[in-house]
Amino acid sequence: MKNLVPAILEKVKGCFKQDSFALWGLLVILLNFVMLHGIGFASDLTFWRHWVTDLQQGVGNFTGNYPPLYVLWLRVVGAIYQVTGLNMDLEYELKQFCLFPVILAHISLAHFVWLRIHKKSWLPEVKTIVMLLVVANPAFYLDGPIWGQVDVLPVTFCVWGLWYASKPKTYGLGMALFMLGLLTKFQMIMFLPVFGALSLRYRKVMWQGLLSMAGVFLLVFLPFIIAGNFSKEFTQAYLSTIDEYPYASMNAGNLWMVFSGNMTPQSRPIFEWAPSFMNPGLLGKIFFVVVSVAVMALTFFKRLPVSRVMTLAALNALAFFMILPCMHERYVLAAAVVAIAGVACKNRPVVIWAVLLSMVAFLNISMMTSIRGSALWFWIAMAGIVVMLAYMVHTFAPAGLDKALRVCGKVKLPALVPYALFALIYLVDVGGSYLQQAKTAYHLKKGESFVYDLKLLHQSQGYGNTNIGKTVDNNPLHLNGTLYLNGIGSHAPSKHVYALPENASRFTVTCGVDDESGNGVVEFIVRIDDKEIWRSGRMEGRQTATADLDIRGGKKISLETDELGSKNFDHIDWVNPVVHVD
Repeated sequence: MKNLVPAILEKVKGCFKQDSFALWGLLVILLNFVMLHGIGFASDLTFWRHWVTDLQQGVGNFTGNYPPLYVLWLRVVGAIYQVTGLNMDLEYELKQFCLFPVILAHISLAHFVWLRIHKKSWLPEVKTIVMLLVVANPAFYLDGPIWGQVDVLPVTFCVWGLWYASKPKTYGLGMALFMLGLLTKFQMIMFLPVFGALSLRYRKVMWQGLLSMAGVFLLVFLPFIIAGNFSKEFTQAYLSTIDEYPYASMNAGNLWMVFSGNMTPQSRPIFEWAPSFMNPGLLGKIFFVVVSVAVMALTFFKRLPVSRVMTLAALNALAFFMILPCMHERYVLAAAVVAIAGVACKNRPVVIWAVLLSMVAFLNISMMTSIRGSALWFWIAMAGIVVMLAYMVHTFAPAGLDKALRVCGKVKLPALVPYALFALIYLVDVGGSYLQQAKTAYHLKKGESFVYDLKLLHQSQGYGNTNIGKTVDNNPLHLNGTLYLNGIGSHAPSKHVYALPENASRFTVTCGVDDESGNGVVEFIVRIDDKEIWRSGRMEGRQTATADLDIRGGKKISLETDELGSKNFDHIDWVNPVVHVD
């Protein structure tokens, strides 16, 4: 145990001495920040908002079912929101804060693979393929920055843990990392047979592993112990979740999807004529135990190299997803991650299984979410422009492109650069969001109220539902690139009628077609007691109009939009709609 801390410091120092990983790390950062613009599940993001709000009062108030390590990060996120006053309804910023450790883990995972392969005598093309499997794997981005899940983080802990636990000198460090994985996501129990076999293999130093795991466990749970919430948090995260989803398969393309279908009770027999014990709940557990025992025996008795240890861990992770009941679609991602790490540890590159597992993970996750989001169009367009220009140079001046690639290949940046840039981007992004919000947030003064806080008399629109503070598609309000926190998101043709307070004197508003649509064509109209007092004229995307209207003597105000022909893409916003009272 006394050598554990120096070993950690030495390994970290050794990683940062490398100088050619930087470009790959920068690509990981770029892709993650672009994909953060993708649309996740509003219901899942609601969990983050609720938990972050609870944790702003301390970990003693946490009532969620997530393991403690990630909960502690959400406590930090809560403090960030408290200090900055940022609006938690902004999806991009929320995912950015919540997924900070996930993106950092993705950089670390890419660094792990690069460290294993950069000195191997493989063909450069093969090395590139292996790096792309970890840097540009679509399953990673669907699960993480687009959806908002954290599965890459605990698996990365386990990948580094398997590497170190496979060697007697660093076995204690490896077991500590495995514990960090368990304290981030309970599903990492899928790797227990492999780590258990390694512990039995190194019986003489097993005490180091047990001690390091106990130390990490106590350190992470310490805030909960101090807050008097240890028992509740442990029960919520590890005991109550076991039977939380009692289905054979929950959107997971595995064995039980074939035999029982989706969302079928795990206690139901797989055939109508079968006895009651032939159900996914029992059979799945038996089959998985058989596979796990075989994996554990092979790991222990064969004294395998780390590459084979990784392969067995990936196999057990795949069996965990494919055979056990109650699986979600995302849990197969762990098998793909460890399989890619295993390829990097081999002497001969065999990428087929890593590719296939990545495809299985991508297809499973894509059944629940996809790459979509209006803000992604800009980046898709930029990618297309870059590819087109590169293809032109390749076609008309191939020697120039080869020379440019050779120059890029000679760029030597310290491996610390991606990590430093990652932190810098976060600071700049947070500052930018804070300044933008401070610029566009409307703070009501005495005698002012938002029109949507008045009594609603009538509401109708051509598509979807009216949202307050969000667009018709439930995204933040954006007009001509500017974020607005207060307003009405609707769809033309629309009509919203509100009762005016006594002594109402003025109505001020800015309106336009929201950027999420871009190509809608509408006209905005304001009426007081059915009498038109303002009309914007024809408006298209990226145009805004502002009105300051006299409404004295009015009893009701009507905000209307005309679709001017087709109503397709007519996503309209009334932002900062303020009624002033004398």
